[in-house]
This record gives sequence, C-alpha cells and structure tokens, in this order.
Amino acid sequence: MPRINEVIGHREIVQTLKNALQRNKVAHAYLFMGPSGVGKQVVARALAGALLCESPIEGDACGHCRSCRQNEGGNHPDLHIVGPVGTSLKIEQIRELQKQVQYKPYQGQRHVYIMEKVDTMTQEAANSFLKTLEEPSGQTVFILSTDQPYALLPTILSRCQQCQFRPLRNQEVVEGLMRYCQLDKDTAKKLAPLSGGSLGRGMLLAEGGAWPLREQALKVSQRLMQMDELEALRLAEELSEDRGQAAECLAILLLWFRDLLIYHYTEDRHLLMNQDKLEMLLDQAQRYRPGLLLAIIEETKQARERILANANTRMTLEALLLKIHSYGG
Repeated sequence: MPRINEVIGHREIVQTLKNALQRNKVAHAYLFMGPSGVGKQVVARALAGALLCESPIEGDACGHCRSCRQNEGGNHPDLHIVGPVGTSLKIEQIRELQKQVQYKPYQGQRHVYIMEKVDTMTQEAANSFLKTLEEPSGQTVFILSTDQPYALLPTILSRCQQCQFRPLRNQEVVEGLMRYCQLDKDTAKKLAPLSGGSLGRGMLLAEGGAWPLREQALKVSQRLMQMDELEALRLAEELSEDRGQAAECLAILLLWFRDLLIYHYTEDRHLLMNQDKLEMLLDQAQRYRPGLLLAIIEETKQARERILANANTRMTLEALLLKIHSYGG
C-alpha cells in the first residue's frame, strides 16, 4: 500500500494533507471527488495509513510500525472500509457505523472510515449519516469518495473538506504503468494516451481486460453512421446489459470523438490519443462535421453522467442514440 509520498500525481492535494497531519489540524471529514481510476482510493488508503501510524514522519506513515504493518495486511482494527452492498450504501450500514464510533479506538488514537461511492447512499442513509457529520468526534476521521458529488446532499458536501481530483497527465500514467504493471517505458507511453488520464483504465488496458470493450466501443462508432431508429434501439438494449461497462463504453467513445474533432481542426496526427487506430480515425474524420462532433460529444458526456448517477441505463442509451440519429450521424 503506497504512502502519501509515493502517490502519483495530485501534488496539491498530497501537500495539503501532509500539512494538516504535520500541524495536527486534520479535518473530521474529507470528500475526495473526481473521475474514476485517477487515484482517489489510493490517496484515501495512504491518508488512512498516515492517520493510524504510531511514528509518522513529516506527515506520512513510517511504513514499519505495528499499525503500518497491519494496514498493509488489511487487518488494522481501527480502519473501516464501507462500500455499497449491491447497488447502494444502506441505512443498516450507517447505523452500524454509528454504533462503532461511540466506542474508543481499539488500538490507536482514532477510528478511520473510508467510505466508497458515497453517491450511492439511499436517502434514508444519507440523512442518518448527516447527523454523524454534524456531531463530529475528535477520535474519528471520515474519508469519503465519489465521482458524482452532485448526487450528494448539499449539507453533506458543506460538512466535508473537499478535494477535487483531476485526470492524471500522460507522464504520470506512464509512471504508474511502469510501477504497477512492470511495463517498459515505450509500451507504457503507447497505452497512456488511451487511458484518458485514468491510471485504473490504463492498468486494465495493460492487463488486457479493457481491450474487448474498446473494440466494442469502436464498432459502435462505425455503426452510428448507418443505423436507423430500430437499430439504435437494438444497440441501446445491447449496451445496457451492464451499467458499468455501458459507462466505460461511453468514456471510450468520448476519447474517440475527441480525436476526430482534434484532427478536424489541426490535421496533426501526433495530437491523437488512439494512435493504433489512425487509419480508422482518418476514415471516420471525413464523415463527421465539426459541429456534429461537438453535439455528439456533449450528448455522450451527459448520457454517461446520467448512467453513473443511476439513471435507467437502457432509456438513457436509447435517448442518446436516437438523438445522434436525429443529427443525421
């Protein structure tokens, strides 16, 4: 498990957290916001390690004490990971959390709760959790993460110190791929642009897990030009079988349409992310007008956000594809 000093990218956030630790001015609740795969969970685990460390060094975990070894092994008694059960964080999980925070930490000076995908909290769970945030305990720190902050109650947002995570730069993704996937530099440089600033997506590509989905997404880009209304509806049904993959498919399409738009305005192949598909890109670039690409990008972006916010996946995709069809594209 990386320490804070080993986090790739996000230097301002990292320095802010280290300063708070060194000055003993840690907030009672942090909200890590940003796209999936950019490092929110890595930073959350690193921050938890520093908070629980028995001998911190300049605002970071020492990596050697008993707490650090337990944290590395995933069995620290004062570190609690809370995530969705099924599709949501439920009221029963919040009630259990509220019972636990009433007791003193088992081993260290504080409880640390890492709460993942907090945008999936049910309304009842969110209202209940808000009461806990409104009455902070000096011996508990909450680290919340989400890629959909607008799905949270404004009152929860206001009671957390917010950290906005941005997509990583290509060179940072290259560093991550070399470190975690043991890729050579040339291979990492080829994969990094396809990640869209997400090291998580880059690692999936490196492991081979995302290539089939990418091929499916590029086939969709080819079918968009010829489909009629019925095919648009069939395609929406096909893509909607898995919500997560549908959202990822749209993310891949956004990178593809971005390349088409960039090439239209610059004709510079070196600026394109999908370097391994140049022939297909250049062929499709002749079929799309820049104005049409801008409209498709905006509609696709909004559709992806709706899917991530738990809108009906099939209906969202149907509306998107019929809209694109209405553009004549």
